[in-house]
Amino acid sequence: MSSVSIIIVTYNRDKLIIKAIDSVLSQKFSDFELIIVDDSSTDNTEDAIKKYLVDTRIKYVKIAKSKSISQARNSAWPYVYGKYIAVLDSDDIWCDDLKLSKQFDFLENNPDFVVVGSGAALIDSQDKILEYVNKPESDGDIRKDFFVKNPFFHSSVMFRFECILKNGGYDEKIKFGEDLDLWLRLGKEGKFYNFPETMVKYLIHNDNEIKKHWSGAIVDVLRIIKKNRKTYNAGPSVFLKKIFRKLSEYFKSKN
Repeated sequence: MSSVSIIIVTYNRDKLIIKAIDSVLSQKFSDFELIIVDDSSTDNTEDAIKKYLVDTRIKYVKIAKSKSISQARNSAWPYVYGKYIAVLDSDDIWCDDLKLSKQFDFLENNPDFVVVGSGAALIDSQDKILEYVNKPESDGDIRKDFFVKNPFFHSSVMFRFECILKNGGYDEKIKFGEDLDLWLRLGKEGKFYNFPETMVKYLIHNDNEIKKHWSGAIVDVLRIIKKNRKTYNAGPSVFLKKIFRKLSEYFKSKN
């Protein structure tokens, strides 16, 4: 049994996933298992991963094409043996080789916390750093930010697996913002924290799905707010704030 189960879900990213896996193997913390879920890639992803399978900590699971990213993410749970889950999307990389160590130690020493993340460097396809972004650090500030923007970079998080078992994982009905919905539900179980350090390089895509399907993204995010706002005592104004932010992001992307 490993202390941390790392989950990478991928689809047709044979070049990018190599960088993601290498960043995992560069971690100083070695008590982990890496579960790679391949959502029926049609490129050379499987061949790219084969060379890594000599490491017994790495599992490769190829699934039938899922209906949503949430379904693909949830398909990893039967293979998990770790106490904690760390997520790494296949187009991102970890850039701090102490990332797992710091987050593992934090959760071990703070049993009242359930999710921990970090800051990130936003990069383009040439690995050029565009911007450094820090998310709210304290539990109180994170909770204030939930209904304005997502307070966690998905590839930065580590969380308790027992809480996933209790809360059912990602909501497969949600296509956009499935991670935001999960954090809101896990927040009923404990506190949040973000390290101020930059631990992740987060790739900005020109063909971002949310930009292409912005109306669907707004509908999903508003559904998430409605589903969780009573738990977080969020008034009706959060809907207007979220709509305004999403519309601003969309029109900015069009310029």
